[in-house]
Amino acid sequence: MSKIKVILVDDHKLFRDGLKSLLLSNRDIEVVGEFGNAKDLIKQINQFESEIVITDISMPGMNGIELTQYLNREFANIKTIILSMHINKDFILSAMEVGAKAYLPKDIAGKELIEAIYEVNQGREYFNTLVSNIIMRSLMKKNQDNKRQGELTNRETEVLILVANGLMNKEIADKLNISVRTVDCHKNNIMSKLKLNTTAELVKYAIRNHIIEL
Repeated sequence: MSKIKVILVDDHKLFRDGLKSLLLSNRDIEVVGEFGNAKDLIKQINQFESEIVITDISMPGMNGIELTQYLNREFANIKTIILSMHINKDFILSAMEVGAKAYLPKDIAGKELIEAIYEVNQGREYFNTLVSNIIMRSLMKKNQDNKRQGELTNRETEVLILVANGLMNKEIADKLNISVRTVDCHKNNIMSKLKLNTTAELVKYAIRNHIIEL
């Protein structure tokens, strides 16, 4: 069985060295590269064969969320795990939105990180109990907000936000991994529930109700 090839990106060398030592103690994992910032990785990424990038969020230049977004767009075969001291809703949801496959606190036990690597390598997402609870609370609040927004479903709210931000149906379909026809269906449902007639009215509704910011 071939090893899982991992790249580390963190601006703290001492932490990076400890992480590398931990991963190299596992016979299934190979650390093929390490970088102190995202831009250096991007310059050299074509030199590596890797399945997973483990990155911090706070780094000079490009942060970990921006790096995740770049990798998800340009290298769909590379999966990203964010390992951060920032455990709050905004960072977690932003990471999920740009395609992170796992989000973990830096103070987790080594065996949990190894487990996350295995899960992500198999094409699954991994969020531990702490992060999952934060996500769940956010979804519950979102559901409550949806009720105030004409009983929109979670998916309809996602489509509403993307339409209001100027994305075309094809772009929305690609981003949400659904068909263009499904996007049209969601838009029609949104218009019906909110009693709106045009996309312009939908955008005004989103701005007026602080669903998007100008």
